[in-house]
Amino acid sequence: MIFHRLLSPKPAQPVHVDGYRTLPALFNAHDHLELNHYPRTKYRERYDDAHQWGEDVNNRLDTAPFRELRAAPLGDRLFIGGLKNLLCGALIVAHHNPPHRPLFRRDYPVRVVRRYGWAHSLHFNHEQGISAAYRKTPTNAPFFIHLAEGTSDRAQGEYRRLKALGVVGANTVIVHGVGLTPEDIVDAAPRIRALVTCPTTNHYLLGATADLDAWHAAGGTVWVGSDSRLTADGDMLDELAALHMPLTFAAHPTGLGTLDRSDYILIPNDIVHAPRRADIALIVRGGVPRIGHPELMQTYFPHVATVSAHLDGTPKQVERHLADQIRSCSLQERGFALE
Repeated sequence: MIFHRLLSPKPAQPVHVDGYRTLPALFNAHDHLELNHYPRTKYRERYDDAHQWGEDVNNRLDTAPFRELRAAPLGDRLFIGGLKNLLCGALIVAHHNPPHRPLFRRDYPVRVVRRYGWAHSLHFNHEQGISAAYRKTPTNAPFFIHLAEGTSDRAQGEYRRLKALGVVGANTVIVHGVGLTPEDIVDAAPRIRALVTCPTTNHYLLGATADLDAWHAAGGTVWVGSDSRLTADGDMLDELAALHMPLTFAAHPTGLGTLDRSDYILIPNDIVHAPRRADIALIVRGGVPRIGHPELMQTYFPHVATVSAHLDGTPKQVERHLADQIRSCSLQERGFALE
């Protein structure tokens, strides 16, 4: 993937259009941005924990389709992850993997949380490495870790292991948390930064999700993440629909970078529940319309050069520089095609 220098048109002022409501950009609290070109994958009907699933996948990395898909350039893989989020209005994303340089270029499709610490999990990292990574993370930056991702005894014991390592603090962010016990929830909810739930991944692999009612009752904060398409159903809109949550539930939390008020989306007023990405009438990042319904783009942004496209069968207009990036990518976003 060749990232072009972004030569955007003059930033546009927020538009207010009869028949549409303007909403802030969505915040995706968990994604693996380089893994969204893989097919949704599992080898058992249900796993006791995600560590079993991880071993199943790792044992097949040198077979099709993983062998071929792993060979795609990293820049292209990262770009597809960014494009997936852009198309559903998730313009701020927490990436759970190394902070690859292309993620922070001006022309990456979305904004990626820049200051963070992370470890994969207690299964795939040594305890000493997790402790060291946590200590290196600034106290005002989030530290992300997959934890208690399952219903097994192993998953249910992970919070106590993490706490014993000294990695449970005000900046800790637990991802998944399906196996948190009632005692864990009472202890962790008021103590840590947030619990990230990824419902379509959790249902797909584990047949269960975290007890969000108990987490809220204990005073905890919940964020929503899409996870990657390796396990998730689609994008952030699918996650919010699975939780029966409004789009405003995925508002940008404080302390995770600058909330840019020129990032916003337009939704038709007659779409109240579970919008799909093709329903979003306009997506604006940094004051520049990136993709929208043709009539809105032509009426409100006639100075912006665009390219025609279809998203899940719906006509769209795509800002030209974004279209150039899409054309230069060797990977194809599902359900999306430039004309």
